[in-house]
Amino acid sequence: MRVLLAQIIILAIAFIIVDAIMDTVTVSGGFFSAVGLAVIYGLVSGVIGKLLRLLTLPLVIITIGLFQFVINAALLLITDWLTDWLEVESFLSALAASVVLAIVSTLVALVASIVLPDTSRS
Repeated sequence: MRVLLAQIIILAIAFIIVDAIMDTVTVSGGFFSAVGLAVIYGLVSGVIGKLLRLLTLPLVIITIGLFQFVINAALLLITDWLTDWLEVESFLSALAASVVLAIVSTLVALVASIVLPDTSRS
């Protein structure tokens, strides 16, 4: 449960940073809206994303995984359509945002693992 909560918070922080970096992506409503957005994006990614990744597996293999960014861009656009907390101007904006979101969420998770090490393991 703590891991899931940490992933949601990391994704929410990543969405806020993407909003600050990119003019074409807007996250409105503050931190708690970003948390809600992270939950919705996680659900969309978990349900629709699994199906898209399965259907496009040959393209992912051919492009050595780069097609994952296209899938994530589509998932961002679906999340934009489902909620008022996210505004993405175009598919190219969603594609750029998916790249930035992947980089930022990885960096935030890395910093969090350094600053807050897992003390439950002995």
